[in-house]
This record gives sequence, structure tokens and C-alpha cells, in this order.
Amino acid sequence: MNIDKANEIIDFYIDNFDKTVGKEHDELFKWRCAWQCRKFWNIGSEDFSEMFQSCFRDSGNLISSSFWWPNNGIMMLCDEHSNHRETVREAFRDLTEDTGEDDKARGEHVFAFLHKINSLLESRSNGKGYLQNSRSALSYLGLIFPEKDFIYKPSTVSNFADSVEYPENFSSGKAFRLDIYYRMCRELSELLRNRTELMQIVQKELMRQAEEYDMPGLESIDPECHILAFDIMYIADAYDYYMDHPFVHRTKASRTKQEKEEKKQEIENEISYIEDHIQMLKEDLEKLANADVIGSSVSHRKFGEGKITGQTDDKVTVEFPAGSKIMSLAFLTSNHMLDDTGIAQSYNNRLQLKNELDSYRANLAIKNSELAYFIQKNKTRKQLQEEEEERERISLEKRKKKAEQ
Repeated sequence: MNIDKANEIIDFYIDNFDKTVGKEHDELFKWRCAWQCRKFWNIGSEDFSEMFQSCFRDSGNLISSSFWWPNNGIMMLCDEHSNHRETVREAFRDLTEDTGEDDKARGEHVFAFLHKINSLLESRSNGKGYLQNSRSALSYLGLIFPEKDFIYKPSTVSNFADSVEYPENFSSGKAFRLDIYYRMCRELSELLRNRTELMQIVQKELMRQAEEYDMPGLESIDPECHILAFDIMYIADAYDYYMDHPFVHRTKASRTKQEKEEKKQEIENEISYIEDHIQMLKEDLEKLANADVIGSSVSHRKFGEGKITGQTDDKVTVEFPAGSKIMSLAFLTSNHMLDDTGIAQSYNNRLQLKNELDSYRANLAIKNSELAYFIQKNKTRKQLQEEEEERERISLEKRKKKAEQ
């Protein structure tokens, strides 16, 4: 990071501080929202929807925009007519799980969260405008845990990174590298803590607002300057610092190359997630061993009472007074003909896991094909020429061997 340029942006923040924290702009709402999260966040809350709303109702344009409302998407999945409330709770439980200092694991939790929530939203016809992305997921984390996580907005942080000539690339979208982004933010946070004048004016205003809004301890909500680090980047972007201090973006060629690498990484990330999920489903399926239904009672409306005397996979032989019949367990369980409800539930659980496993395997095949096509489509002229030469060499060797025979 170019420290001199970073300090210039910090100076800009200090010079415009009174303007940005006044009633017209009120940029310190970020700290107040984090205070709300500290007060209300409880993953085990009886009413998750109400708790979530209490935490993020004042998040303003930090998470949502005029055409995109991820907050509302979470609320929609948790409304009284939805059966996804507990799934959403578990997704947030995984997202907020403590990963210690392992930022790569943190990034994997974010990716899994997005996949789970967006799968639910995409199944609803009105869910497209409510989809989650890295910006919303990291904003949840950065406000709930400001002492260890960072808020994120792609264009804002990308402009800052280019302006201060940050050497590493954290990409964007599904190829976003949380570990690299956090590393840059920590470098900036350390720089901020050494700027005495900055710390004094921020603390003074936060103490004033703590009294005004009846939020005791507001001035200590951001001990590591993580919210402040994002705000420094945001103010520079939103209040036109870069108009007077232009910087060099990556060249078009390098951006194109980067975009291709990000797209490839995005597909590979999805494949990795699907493969992990398939392995998890296979392990869960192994735990649910085939239920032994021999001897179980069957009640059939036409054939009367019977006993299961044989079993082959999902087919069973049922002995009725009128004779034996071969039936499927799926038919028996779906029509509630088995007296042992435990066996029926075990079978239904296995069937559900099998269907989910088949779905993920089909999705994996699609993603592997997509990756293979993408790699082939984006090969350089040199790579294509080398492949053609290799094919000709192999063909020539085959002709020679054939001629020798």
C-alpha cells in the first residue's frame, strides 16, 4: 500500500468530517447500526425475523439500494407464510460462526451462506431483487462483529485499492477473495489508529451522538477501527476525492484477463462447494442404513392386513390373506400403509437425501461442462497451436506404428 496516498485520503476525510457527519449526510449511522446489532443480535432469538429487523432497520444504503433489497429478501424468507425461517437462521449461524484468524475459512462461510439463501430466493418469482451477495453478507458481518470483520462495497473498495496501489487483487463477485480484502483493511486500520487527530475528532463526535441517541458506549463500538476503515474508503468515493486526485485503473487488457480469471475461479468455487456438499450428503446417507422392514405390518385398503416377508432394495414382498404382492416402499410410505411410523420416516429421510444427492450430482456435471467449455473458449492462440501440433504428432506416431506392422 502506498502510505503517502493513503494518508492523503485520510486527510480528505478529516477535512470533510464536519460536513459528512452533519444532519444532511449523517454518515456515522454505520456506528449506530453496529450498536443496534450489539444490542439485539441473538442467533437463538425466538423471533429471528423481529431480531434481524431490529439490528438492520437503520442500515440505510449500506446494504440496500434503489433497485436491490437484500434486507427485505431475508425478511421475506422469514415472514409468517414462509417455511424457511429455520433454514435462514441456520444459514446465519454458519455465516457468523467463529473462524478465528482463518480468513479463507471466513470467505468459504460467506460463499456457503450466499448459496443457501439465494437458492431459496431464486425459487420465488419475486425473489430476484432480493438476492444476497458479498456486499450484503460482509455488511451483516461487519456490523455484527466490527471488532473482527469489515463492511464491503465493491466499487468503493476497488477504487481505494487502485488509488493506494495495493499490490494484491481481491477480485469481486463470486471470485471475491475475502482474505486479501481483510488484509488490506487491517493495514488501513493500523494506519488510522496512529492518526491522533483523526481518532480524537471521531471519538468526540461518537460520544456526542451516544448522548443524543441514548446509545451508551457508542464511542467504543469500533475498537479496531474497522468501521472507520470502510468509512474512509466510502467518503473518498462518495464525496468526489478521486475527481481531484485521479488514479490509474488497471489497463483494459489486464482487466479482461482478471475478469476471465475471476470467472474461472467463480466456477471452480461452485464446483468445490457442490463436491463438498455431495460428500456430506453421502456421509449422511450412509448413517441412515436401509431399514429392516421384514415382519412389519401393512394395512392395505383392498388386500387388508399383511406382513412383509421379503425385501430387495426398495421393493418388498407383502403376504396378504389373498396371497403375496410385490410393492415399493415408496408406495407404502407415501400412502401411510406401514404401521411402524419410525421405519416410514427413516425411508422418507433416505429418499429425500437420495433426491438431493441426485440433484447435486446433476448440477456438478453441468458445472464441470461449463468449466471445460470456458477453459477451451478462452485458450490463447499459442495454446491452440500447441494443441494442434500435439494432435498432429500423436497422429503421425500412430501412422508410423501402423506402417511398421
